[in-house]
Amino acid sequence: MATPSKRQQRALRSHQLRMRGLTWEHIAAVWETDHPDMSPREAFRTAHDLSLQDVADRWNQLDAGDAPMVRSRILEFERWPKRGRRPSVTGLHVLARIYQTHARSLLTNTEYALYKGDERAEIDRIDYRSLDENYRTHEPIEIPETPYPGTPEVSHPSLTDLRDRRILDPAQQLSLYARESSKILTQAEQSNVGDDTIARLQAELQQAAHNYLKIPMGKLLADVRRIRDEALHLLEGRQPLRYRTELHVIASWAMTVLGWASTDLGRVDATAAHTHTAWYFAQEAGSDVLRAWVCKTRQVAAYWANNREAAIQHAERGAFFAARVGGQTHVMLASTLALDYARAGRLHDARETLAQARDIPAEQERQCLGGVLSCPPERALSYWADAALVLGQPALALELAESGVAASRARSAPDRNLGTERMTQLHVVRAHIDQDELEAAEHALATVLDTPLDARPAPLLLQLSEIPTRMGPSLRDSRDGRRISDAIGAFRAATTSRPERRALDDGRHQDS
Repeated sequence: MATPSKRQQRALRSHQLRMRGLTWEHIAAVWETDHPDMSPREAFRTAHDLSLQDVADRWNQLDAGDAPMVRSRILEFERWPKRGRRPSVTGLHVLARIYQTHARSLLTNTEYALYKGDERAEIDRIDYRSLDENYRTHEPIEIPETPYPGTPEVSHPSLTDLRDRRILDPAQQLSLYARESSKILTQAEQSNVGDDTIARLQAELQQAAHNYLKIPMGKLLADVRRIRDEALHLLEGRQPLRYRTELHVIASWAMTVLGWASTDLGRVDATAAHTHTAWYFAQEAGSDVLRAWVCKTRQVAAYWANNREAAIQHAERGAFFAARVGGQTHVMLASTLALDYARAGRLHDARETLAQARDIPAEQERQCLGGVLSCPPERALSYWADAALVLGQPALALELAESGVAASRARSAPDRNLGTERMTQLHVVRAHIDQDELEAAEHALATVLDTPLDARPAPLLLQLSEIPTRMGPSLRDSRDGRRISDAIGAFRAATTSRPERRALDDGRHQDS
């Protein structure tokens, strides 16, 4: 007769304990006590006789997140904090539901202390023990004749009692726990990253965001990808929790920039790939400002893919997180939402949200990356002008757009966001056309048509293509109207015919 495998032996023992009326918490505590190196998360998985893949599959059934859970990530959760990755509060929520337990039971006291105060309060509220039939029945627990190894005199065991009980006298216990604390400190102090590395990566990423549309896109993308990959490589090593969080933030910002650039290059499929992963890292870092900007990046991609309903959904979701951040991030998402409401014909919502956006104090919050992922006054004015155009207020739009262009040009050359400035200048063109002022529109358009070949993002081309259709038949057939249409056609043809542009779009950024 074949000897049962180790897993079969464990499954049989858990089943026997379960039949005696023990709850999942009791059984997990038994496994933890018998195997002191076993984390609470692994103990609960063992109690339920689940493989890592089983847990990942159940996770994916319960949580329709942006990135599917995989067995390797479950293993990382179990190995933390010595190695692996710390489960987020959201992750503990899902695990508690799978294991039918209280989220606090999935952590040792040391692990619990590594979460912030508000996180600990949320963990204390996550309780799925009501799903455990043995917990609901509260039937007396039959005490086996032979005590569990390492847990003598078991009556109604509590998780904390079983976890901490050892066959040691008090003096031995104190010595053991002191050695454990010293070992924890030694491990916690080991790190493959320090303050200087974090500061360098942050500075390099901020510079890349600041250089957006000011240097060739290929070079910028290569820089951002390098920063992303370095952060991810460092995460494979050991570092204190605060550094892990910073590395998650850096990686998420980098992928958000890559997503934004992918939309500008007409590759919204690549945007989706970048932002799905960026969202996961933003969740791991618990960063509302990152969540808001990932949503904003998705909104831009959805809008230019002509999926207006999805754009509104992303803007609404981003506005929720942005309201908790305030500052420029709040202005950006509120302005975006107002514009999307106007485009969808929800005029009352658009006017109300636009008024709210204009009342938000627009200071730049420290957490914001800056550059292309920021909302200085001239960028907010551009969104407000666009919304005014959609709402049928060309005079107001012209005033707002010209103020935005003037504010941008007043900045020093290194600080100007030329992408936003050109899009705002197009709002000036559109406002003049809506007021039948073709000569002024042609004059305003000239500065946009001077855009260098390597700084012409897809949204700019799409916005330009709308200009001729904005003119009525009589205006379009006029001499000024034909000149505007011909100039825009030549600009678009010169841009899309560039061999290096086609190569960039078709191949280079498939890997980014």
